Amino acid sequence: MILIGEIKEKLGILKKETEKIEEFTNFRIFNLYKLKEEQIGYSIDSNGNSLVLNEDGSWKHEWIVIGYEVLCGDPIIIDTKEVTFPIFTLMHGMGEWNAGKYLSESIDKFINEINKVNKFICERTMADITPRVTCKSLDNLIDEIIEEDEYGDVDNWKSMLYPMYNSTMEYEDALTKKVKIMYGNNMKIKDISVALNMSVKDIYGYLKRNIEE
Repeated sequence: MILIGEIKEKLGILKKETEKIEEFTNFRIFNLYKLKEEQIGYSIDSNGNSLVLNEDGSWKHEWIVIGYEVLCGDPIIIDTKEVTFPIFTLMHGMGEWNAGKYLSESIDKFINEINKVNKFICERTMADITPRVTCKSLDNLIDEIIEEDEYGDVDNWKSMLYPMYNSTMEYEDALTKKVKIMYGNNMKIKDISVALNMSVKDIYGYLKRNIEE
């Protein structure tokens, strides 16, 4: 495995950025010094012998594993043959390497997309609102990301941000129940708004959510 300087630099930046949000994501990027050993089982075996074959469904020499999805363990790949270095995953355990999905059309765009997630989390963490993150705001973030990426996909990004989506859904469910109890105890909408540091409009939204559910 030979990494040209340009790819090394970009992977270093990607690793640094993804480390900041690991607790919110369903993927990990390897450190550069571990990349060679992480190719074992993909492009090489444990003895360093090549597993690249000129056959359909076999591993390609231009693929480099740069990370993995946490929940299913699928490898995250960079394609060094393409000038933009697209990012994708492949399904392991299938006996061949034909099934997968693209994450981003280029490593540059993927880095920018991770930066967007970083910025989103920082801004929401500092915001004096309740809740700081909502499923709707996450949906808007993903829509913004995929709009600028030809290979962008809503389901893929929801999967990559699963921990954040899951905790947000749980929090919103708990908040919905809390608003319902307070309203059921004859608290006025305005008083609930002050108590929970939420806008009156949002309180109405959570009450409506109760009715719809």
